This record gives sequence, structure tokens and C-alpha cells, in this order.
Amino acid sequence: TALVHAREPATVMCLVQFLRSLLSSAAAGGAEATHLLAHRKLLFVPVANPDGYAWNELHRPHGGGMKRKNGARSCTRSPDSADDGVDLNRNFGHKFGYDDVGSEASGCSEMWRGEGAFSEPESRAIRDLVQTHAPEVVLHWHGWGNDVALPFSYDWRAPISAADLETHQELGAEASARNHYGVGRAWESVGYPVNGEAGDWSYAAQGAAS
Repeated sequence: TALVHAREPATVMCLVQFLRSLLSSAAAGGAEATHLLAHRKLLFVPVANPDGYAWNELHRPHGGGMKRKNGARSCTRSPDSADDGVDLNRNFGHKFGYDDVGSEASGCSEMWRGEGAFSEPESRAIRDLVQTHAPEVVLHWHGWGNDVALPFSYDWRAPISAADLETHQELGAEASARNHYGVGRAWESVGYPVNGEAGDWSYAAQGAAS
């Protein structure tokens, strides 16, 4: 997925460019791209937060829109503002509302988690897509920081098996081999915990490396 946070449009371009490069390589007869398309099912969600993206486009058509959340009314009565909305990356079902550090209970906060897990149509759409197709790997792209965040994000004490941690670390190492991004769980890489997070849910509930 890309653009879970509406003010991170670079993630859309990364996803589209990957798809363009993959198809161009396959069309040119590239063996790796051809094999990948022939033997793997690839699912792309380039705009996971369309309402937030549209709000930024409307209010800042030349760029620089800073609305992060979706289009839910949560803070102001009228008109809606950048402070309204649910942080979709705090709205997933694993450890939803675990504490008020990795998400927040105020509707005006940038990290408002929503009224309940999967309360938002966007997070439900991602949940349904993952449950329907059962991918082995799920990548949720964000545009803040030069990091690859691994599960679990909600608590530094969260248990994860040594085998699963090693798998995620290997995937992180591959993903950062050329860009030299930092790799680790959210509190190691990004610098703060996150609960109700999409990657945590993808791994904990669906068993997908994420």
C-alpha cells in the first residue's frame, strides 16, 4: 500500500515507478521480471487514503498539503480541516488502543486512532484485500524518514519468535541494501511506538511478513 498518510505522496510515486519498471523490464524480456509476473500474484494499492489526498489537492493544489488523516469529521464542525480525520495507521486491529503513546484518543490529534479497530472504510478495505488474497509479504510504504520498520511496533517488549525476527531482519536488509536505510522495529528505527498499526496487523493476524 501507499499513501496511508495523505501527506506522503512520494509513496505513490515509488509504488508506480516500481510497477512501471517491472512491466518495462518484462516487456523487454527481462528474465527476473518475467518470472516474477508469471509466478507471483502482486497486489498494489497506490492510494490508500483518497479523501485525505483529495483534501490536500483541493486546499494546496501546488503542493505542500499537510493533512495526514482520512476524511472523517472528528475535530471541527464545519468546514472540515486538516485536524479532522482518523490516522489510518492507528486504526488496524492488532493492539488497537494499546496505550495513548503509540496512538491517541483525541479526535483533533494527528494520531487519533478512531472509535474502534477498523472503524474506517479505508482500513477495512485493506483488511478485506489481505484476508481475501492471503499474501505472504505485505509492504506498507510511508514517506517519513529513511527507515524500514519491522513488527512489532506497539511495545519494545512485544514478543516475536527468533525465527520470525530473523526473517524480517533479512527482508529489511535486502530492502535497505542500496539505500542504506535504518532497519528495526518502530521504536528502534522511527523512534517511537505505534499501536493499531498496519504492519503489526498484517503479521500478527495474517501471518504475512510485513
